[in-house]
Amino acid sequence: MGFHVTPLRSGSSGNLTLVEHAGTVLLVDAGLPSRRGLSTALSEAGCGWDDVDAVLVSHLHSDHVNSSAVACCARYEVPIHLHRRNLDGFSRKVLSRCPGSGPVRTFADDETFSIGGIEVQPFRVPHDARGVTCGFAFTSATRDVRVSMATDLGQNENGLFERFLDSDLILIEANYDEEMLNRSPRHDRGRVGSNVGHFSNTQAGKFLVRVLQESRKAPQAVILCHLSADHNTPEQARRTVRQILTDHRFGDVPVHTARRDAPSRKFTV
Repeated sequence: MGFHVTPLRSGSSGNLTLVEHAGTVLLVDAGLPSRRGLSTALSEAGCGWDDVDAVLVSHLHSDHVNSSAVACCARYEVPIHLHRRNLDGFSRKVLSRCPGSGPVRTFADDETFSIGGIEVQPFRVPHDARGVTCGFAFTSATRDVRVSMATDLGQNENGLFERFLDSDLILIEANYDEEMLNRSPRHDRGRVGSNVGHFSNTQAGKFLVRVLQESRKAPQAVILCHLSADHNTPEQARRTVRQILTDHRFGDVPVHTARRDAPSRKFTV
C-alpha cells in the first residue's frame, strides 16, 4: 500500500502538506493564518479536520504553525507533534494566544515514532527559526516506501543528503533564483541567502544530484517547495533543477513544483 502526498500550500504565506497511508492522515505543518483557510485547504483535497490523525510541526515560524492551527486541533482533538526543544517557544508564542489546544506531544533528535500506519523519522536541518527546525522521512511499517521532505533549510550540512537516500518521493525546498535574489530591493535578501536562510534552485539541484548518486534507486518524483513569490518562479525553479539533473544524467527524474495558493496534485508512490 503506497503513500499519497498532497502539498496543499507551500510558500511564505503558509505551508501544509497532507500525507496519507494505510488509513492514517497526517498534516505536516499548518501555517495558514485563519481557521477557515485551513479548513478550506483540507476540503479542497477531500478531507476535513475530523480525518486528520496528527499535525507535525517542522519549526515555529508562523507560516508553518500558528494559533489558527492550534484552535482547529483543539476543536477536533488532533494531537500536535513537535521537537521537544520547541515546546517552550511554542507555549509562549502560540499556545498563549489560544484558549485551549489539542494534545501536544514531543519528540527528540532522530527519534522514530509511529502515528497509525506511518513511521515518522524527524531530522534536524539548518534554519534560523527559534529552537529546532526539522525535516521528516515517512516510511511504511515494512519500510518498502519512503517519502522524505525538508522545506526550509539554509545549507547542505554534511550528512544531510543521507536522510534522502533511496526515497520514492522527495520534497525539497527551492526557494530562490540567485540572480533574482541579487537584484531584489528587499532588505532581508542577505538572510534568505545565508547558511540558515533558504535553499536556492541551484542548491536544490546539486543536493538532489548527490542524493541520486548515492541512492540505490531513483525517486518516482521530486517536488520543489517553498518557492519565493519575489525571487523565483515555478518555471525558473524547474528549469534550473532539471538542467542540473540532466547534466549529471538524471534528467529522467520527474520534477514538479508545489503551489503557493492552491493544492498541488496528489502524488502517489
